[in-house]
Amino acid sequence: MCLGMGYIIERDESVRHAVRRIGLEEADDAVGRLEDPGSDPDAIAEAVHEVRKDCKKLRGLARLVRPAIGDRYAQINAAARDAAAELSSIRDAQALLGTFDELLAATADQVPAGGLVDVRAALQERADRAGEAVDAGAAHMERARALLKAVRARFDAIDLSDGGWDALAGGLSKTYRRGRKAMRKAAAAPSPAAFHEWRKRAKYTWYHVTLLEDTAPTITTPMADSFHDLADALGDDHDLAVLRGQLRDAPEEFGGEEEVEAAVRLVDGVAADLQRRAFSLGSRLYAESASAFAERMGAYWDAWREDGDELHAGEIAEIYPHADDLDELSDQQLRERVRQLDFVGGPDMGREMMLAIVRASGGR
Repeated sequence: MCLGMGYIIERDESVRHAVRRIGLEEADDAVGRLEDPGSDPDAIAEAVHEVRKDCKKLRGLARLVRPAIGDRYAQINAAARDAAAELSSIRDAQALLGTFDELLAATADQVPAGGLVDVRAALQERADRAGEAVDAGAAHMERARALLKAVRARFDAIDLSDGGWDALAGGLSKTYRRGRKAMRKAAAAPSPAAFHEWRKRAKYTWYHVTLLEDTAPTITTPMADSFHDLADALGDDHDLAVLRGQLRDAPEEFGGEEEVEAAVRLVDGVAADLQRRAFSLGSRLYAESASAFAERMGAYWDAWREDGDELHAGEIAEIYPHADDLDELSDQQLRERVRQLDFVGGPDMGREMMLAIVRASGGR
């Protein structure tokens, strides 16, 4: 679930340098994809998908240092958001078809006897039309490219009012607090909008923990993976809500009321389970207050900056690789080594004992 080796703050760089470097890398990647997206519709759709991910990562990065960059945050956030919006129509139809195919795979034993062929055919047709319209999306891609160049320029000139952890703590805390609040709102008044809002906040905290992953990998890597899982569950729930809306808005296009209602039943069943799982995981991820979360992450930061990278710990056999090649010998070869040492042992002597005897003798 890694976001890319570059999307992480490194120990030997200042926060300002890290933010500038990561921002430039992500912006350059996005601009490069839009400058040469290829000619194949599928390749273009994939490039657009990757650019939209870059836009979200840029917004996540800016959010992490939001209090420290002042007005520049609003400029970066708006430009990256608008760039992604320029590209949304090129990708959404294909994504909705993929969601429906995943739904069918997950509920294959519940698909009605008559099937849902008309529903899928209509979604496929919409995806095909979107693919055919990719060439017409050149103007959208050009506008997105211009916006991302502006984002790049702002990261290139970025400055921070605070340094070190002080530049990160405020944005980290604020995003986590908003995610916690969004979860409570979704629980109190469930709606597609409420779950979508929670998903956005969870995703930004995933970016933030990923950016800080090197501070305490044994803790932060599983945490980042869990926030990613939460965002994925809520993202699929959002896609199902969009699918439900499209089916209900134009049932005649999708095979009629009967087939649409059968599809909606599958949508609702999986969506309810995704929401249940999201609350189960979210209650753990948001178990502490925002201030406690930021304080804990700050302690990892301090230990990392003061003591160095986290070292792996465990049993001797787990930590240290064997310094000889005896493990490559067969049992017969080991038995011969033991015999040469004039060691008296039974024929049923185990492999571990033979290895220990040879090593104790200084054999290599």
